[in-house]
Amino acid sequence: MRPPHLSTLSHLWPTVGSLSINPWRRVLSKKAVRAPSDNHNNDDLLVWALHLLGGAERWVDVEELFLKAFELAPARLSWRTRPDLPDYKKCAKALQSVENPKRSDHLGLFSKNGPYERRLTFDGLRWCEEHQELLSRLYQGGVVPSATRQDDARRIRSLMSSDAFRLWADTSELTCPLGELADAFRCLADSPMATWQARLNEHTLAAERNGNADLAAFIRVARGRVDKEVPLK
Repeated sequence: MRPPHLSTLSHLWPTVGSLSINPWRRVLSKKAVRAPSDNHNNDDLLVWALHLLGGAERWVDVEELFLKAFELAPARLSWRTRPDLPDYKKCAKALQSVENPKRSDHLGLFSKNGPYERRLTFDGLRWCEEHQELLSRLYQGGVVPSATRQDDARRIRSLMSSDAFRLWADTSELTCPLGELADAFRCLADSPMATWQARLNEHTLAAERNGNADLAAFIRVARGRVDKEVPLK
C-alpha cells in the first residue's frame, strides 16, 4: 500500500503551534523534533516503517509495526542467535525511545491509542515527506547495517585515539596510570572488577569482529594489568 500524500490528509488534523488537534485519541506532546540522522538508527526507522504501513490513515498494531521495521532492517532488530527472527525487546525499546517524554526528539510524530496501536500525526506525516529521500535511501536501498557494527566502530575509534593506546603503540609498554587506562575503556580506576571486565570484553569482541590484531593485543595487555591492580569486589 502506497503511503498517502500529505496534501490529501492535511485537512484531517491541523496543528496549532506545538499542539496537534487531530481527532484521534491521545497525541504525544513534543519538544523540537530533529531531522533524520544520516546514520542508521532505530528511532527514525520506526517512524518510517509506520509511514510505509499507511499509518497516516489508520491505526497500526505495534506488532505489525515491529514486523515492518524488522523487514526493513533485519540485522538491527533480529535475535542474536536467530537472525531470521525479530527481537520483540529491541523493537519495543525503539518504540519507548521514540515516545520517551523526557529524552525523545521524535515526540509529536505518533498518536497513541492504548498500548497497542499507533498512528502518524500530521507532523509525523510531514516529517516523513520532508525527509523522504534520505529515509528511503537509508532504509529501503539495501542492507541496513546492524547496530553492533556501528557500536564496534565507535569503540574501536575511541580506544585507538586514547592516550593509553597511543603510548602502548609507541613503546610496547603499558606504563600509563590506571586512571588513564580507565578513561580509555570508559570507566573509573576504582570501578568494580565486573565493570572493568564488561568493558574489556565488549572491546575485545569489537576488535575480533573487525580483525584488528593490534587492538586485540593491547586489550590483552590491559586485561593483565587490570587483573593485577583492580581488587575483586
